[in-house]
Amino acid sequence: MAQEDIAPVNVLDREEALDVPWNVFLWNDPVTPMNVVTLALKKIFGYPKEKSEQLMLEAHHNGKVVVWTGEQSLAQGFCIQLHTCGLQATIAKDS
Repeated sequence: MAQEDIAPVNVLDREEALDVPWNVFLWNDPVTPMNVVTLALKKIFGYPKEKSEQLMLEAHHNGKVVVWTGEQSLAQGFCIQLHTCGLQATIAKDS
């Protein structure tokens, strides 16, 4: 194999591979009923009722909670799904 046949490593690809994890934050919402938040977490993430309730209560008491951590593109999709349910959510790179 000749030198010119070797593809250079794309620096952006390497940075994207290291660009995990991302957190999905659910923010406290004083308007949406607690059972609606719990149901949304069950539906979107497939969490059992107990975990969904625990996350909802943590957001309620602390103002926000990390509900999922992983790849950026998946985090963005989960955030959009939470918005679709009328919930406030954001993503941020885990520090």
